[in-house]
Amino acid sequence: MTLPELSIRRHVLAVMISAVLVLFGYIGYQEVGTDRIPNIDFPVVNVVVAQPGADPGIIDASITSEVERAVNTVPGIDYIQSSSSPGTSIVTVTFDLDVDIDVAFNEVQAKINEIRDQLPDDAEDPIVQKVETDAQAIMWLSVQGDRTLQQLGTYARNVVRPQIENINGVGEIQIGGGLERNIRIEVEPDRLAAYGLTVTDLVNAIEMEHFQLPGGFLVAERTERLLKLDMEYNQPEALEELIVASQDGALIRLSDVAEIVDGLEDPRALARFNGEPTVGLGVVKVSGTNTVAIIDEVKERLETEIRPQLPPGMEVNISSDQSVFILEMIDTLYQTIGLGILFAAFVLWLFLKNLRSTLIVTLSIPVALAAVIATIFAFGYTLNSLTMLAMLLLIGVVVDDAIVVLENIFRHREEGIEDPVEGAIVGSNEVFFAIIATTLSLISIFLPVLFMEGIIGRFFESFAVVVAMGVLASSIVALTLTPMLCSRFLSVPKEHGKVYNVLERAFRGMESGYRWLLAKVLRFRWITLGIVVVVTVAAGSLLGQLGGEFAPEEDEGQFLVSIQTPLGSSIDYTDEKLQAVEEVLGNQEGIYSYFTAIGLGDQGQVNDGISFVRLDPRDERELSQQEITAQVQGELAKISGVQAFASSVPLIGGQRGEPLQFNISGPELDEVADLARELEGRLRSMDEIDTLDLELDLDQPELVLNVDRERARTLGITTFDVTRAANVLAGGIDVARYNDDPGDGERYDVRLKAREGALQTPEDLSKLYLRSDNGDMIRLDTLADFEPAQGPSVIGRYELQYAAQFYSNPSVPLAEAVDLVESEAEEIMPLGYSLNLVGEAEEFERTAAAILFVFVVAILLVYMVLGSQFNSFLQPFIILAALPLAMIGGIVGLWLFGHTLNIYSMIGLVLLVGLVTKNGILLVDLTNQYRVKQGMTVDEALAAACPIRLRPILMTSLTLILAMLPAAIGAGAGAETQGPLAVAIISGMISSMLLTLAVIPAAYSLLENAAERVQERRAQRHA
Repeated sequence: MTLPELSIRRHVLAVMISAVLVLFGYIGYQEVGTDRIPNIDFPVVNVVVAQPGADPGIIDASITSEVERAVNTVPGIDYIQSSSSPGTSIVTVTFDLDVDIDVAFNEVQAKINEIRDQLPDDAEDPIVQKVETDAQAIMWLSVQGDRTLQQLGTYARNVVRPQIENINGVGEIQIGGGLERNIRIEVEPDRLAAYGLTVTDLVNAIEMEHFQLPGGFLVAERTERLLKLDMEYNQPEALEELIVASQDGALIRLSDVAEIVDGLEDPRALARFNGEPTVGLGVVKVSGTNTVAIIDEVKERLETEIRPQLPPGMEVNISSDQSVFILEMIDTLYQTIGLGILFAAFVLWLFLKNLRSTLIVTLSIPVALAAVIATIFAFGYTLNSLTMLAMLLLIGVVVDDAIVVLENIFRHREEGIEDPVEGAIVGSNEVFFAIIATTLSLISIFLPVLFMEGIIGRFFESFAVVVAMGVLASSIVALTLTPMLCSRFLSVPKEHGKVYNVLERAFRGMESGYRWLLAKVLRFRWITLGIVVVVTVAAGSLLGQLGGEFAPEEDEGQFLVSIQTPLGSSIDYTDEKLQAVEEVLGNQEGIYSYFTAIGLGDQGQVNDGISFVRLDPRDERELSQQEITAQVQGELAKISGVQAFASSVPLIGGQRGEPLQFNISGPELDEVADLARELEGRLRSMDEIDTLDLELDLDQPELVLNVDRERARTLGITTFDVTRAANVLAGGIDVARYNDDPGDGERYDVRLKAREGALQTPEDLSKLYLRSDNGDMIRLDTLADFEPAQGPSVIGRYELQYAAQFYSNPSVPLAEAVDLVESEAEEIMPLGYSLNLVGEAEEFERTAAAILFVFVVAILLVYMVLGSQFNSFLQPFIILAALPLAMIGGIVGLWLFGHTLNIYSMIGLVLLVGLVTKNGILLVDLTNQYRVKQGMTVDEALAAACPIRLRPILMTSLTLILAMLPAAIGAGAGAETQGPLAVAIISGMISSMLLTLAVIPAAYSLLENAAERVQERRAQRHA
């Protein structure tokens, strides 16, 4: 007893099988999350080591290289990047996608612990994090109001941040623009010298007079008391009375040589929201966590906990939110799926001409989709662009099997089987193995995905699992629920209405026309195949004109602007240019809001800025994101003295959104710099490279201190005394800690530095004084001088070699731009130096190789399935002959509609391998049955079977085509990524549907007649 027959005879079982799928689907829908794309966040572990006051060269040699060598032995690393900036080393270790982030974190932590003693003594303890430093925040909040920046910053740090950073999945809260409170001791160098005091005297006095020590307990026989040894001053006014020295019985207090200010840290960062000063809070997620879920939780806390407790006059606004586009895209896909179901139902009714039959087949759609949602939840996936596109595809695929079963049952009932149960058993059993074969052929094309790695593997994995489980569910429904419903509810009326008769005459006329065409095809088989080969070769030439990219640019309703002023620019100069950028953004049509910042992140420089721009809702603006970005870039190019680049939010993690990113790396920093500048010059002369930004910060203006060590020693002054004077007064040091009493529970730095404006030129530094061993005051310029020079601001490394990073928005497809860059680099690159693609460019190259692998293995697996189904080594080639027809159709469709070869269109082309085999299986399977059961010749069986299978082939193909049509012509959020996949499938199905009906009969007739002749000759020889 077959599965269909079992389901017909035990109808409750058939219903319960489908009910279980629906139940699990409902449960999964309540819990499944939503996101933009499958999780492609590479596990990232970051190591940050600070050495206050050290220049980038020292950081690079003494810290960065040591950390890199230590972590390089951890298994599963994809690549290592690092940067050495003044006072800070950051090493970012990116692991393969399949590495557990917690395991990677522990292993990196262990390696860092091993080398802690090898780092400089004055280096702070390394900080190991599960988040990429300066990674782009998924959401920005702006704290504004009628308060000072100090008050806003204190509230943001001490009240708002703790309420957000403990949300599950939040890795870091970046602070944008908020300067921390400092108690500033602003020294007057002239007054200090007038009292005969030096910087060392001042530092020693503060350390000796402002401190805390543990006192322990004073224990008596029956009591004990805590001994509190707190010698700190707890009000800024009291700190003025700190005694620095005593001269001739007179006390010199801190207020005599400095001004005490309750202020902020050195201004090296700022932020504004819509042009107004603000303190920004950026929510950075841990890699692999769900964007929408985190943002939803932040919004929930914002409404229920944060805003109700805000002081009067203060407000917290959302200035950037990546979930807006994601939710819009998901809503658009829901609408597209709904339209797809309606279009599919219309095609079913058009061919079946019976509402009851249409409902029986359409019922398979919600059951299969419920099974798919249960699968998404069970595998830990999300409802994203890939999984929902898979569901859209399944609308057209899942009804195929039900159509084949119902159409065959209906035909047998019309041809004379009166008993509905017998008709359902005979009809379903006849196509049982064909359905099994089509299901296995579709599933088999996704097996190679198990061997794919990287982002393309993640993309394909979720899509493949969803489609495979949906196809499996649809075959179960088609072999259980559909036959059972047909045996009980399918009506075959003897008389039909006017609409039925009109449609039936049209279909019969179409079948007559196809019989005429089939006769010509079987008569002129070689000519038919020859014409198809010529068309295939001609259309195949379009492949090179498609262009290639990792993913199409989408209208996300947001973009970034990266800003960089020349090295050596002050924060005031950068702010001046940032205001010019803000003016451009404020005057641009279609922009809703913009959050701008300077010095963002741990490594933020005062010459670097960034702007997060939100656009008006899609239905309230006339221009697309790409048009707005192009207009903004044109205006930014007019601003002198700054490099500003508008780009999309990156699909792959990082802070820059340009699609073309690469670097030049090698063992010598100077040679890397020379090669990078030469390559930059070559690329800037090309029209194909629209914008180009070289991140090579090696020209920072410096003043190098040269000390006459011998003269200093004769005066009893150490080199440390000389450098300490310049370090403290020019750069400033955190000399102590401070807290109010009563206070807010926070401790703040006490910053010792010369009064602002006191030291501005090398001559000012030369006027500092030191004390000799006999008590004389010695001017600094008698012992040392400052030599102007240039040095690195940030030293970047990639894979343990020095690197210069490039960012570009090419005006040509990414693949063409990559070829240009590689060609130019090859001409200048010496041995030992290399060009490395990163981001989307790197993933696109990986994708091309992975897709070729999938194609080859998928075809081999489909051949094996078909060979097993038909018990023939020859007949699978007949069905696979239709594959080039589908590929060519897909390529022509992409070319006509202006799409590129990208990860979405490639998925569509791969899918065609399985989809087009379904039609061929239906033709070959029935032809074989007629030859075996009725003893027909090859051509007789083809002439009888092909017209019978015409309607199921047209019905299943048109159902899929119309189901995908809303995605192909859609204009909502995510249309740019849905379109290539839908167009590739629709055009491939159209070409294969039309040509398969001619090519497969011609190929079948040639091969099978030739095989029979070979068998006859063998038989004659043996006879």
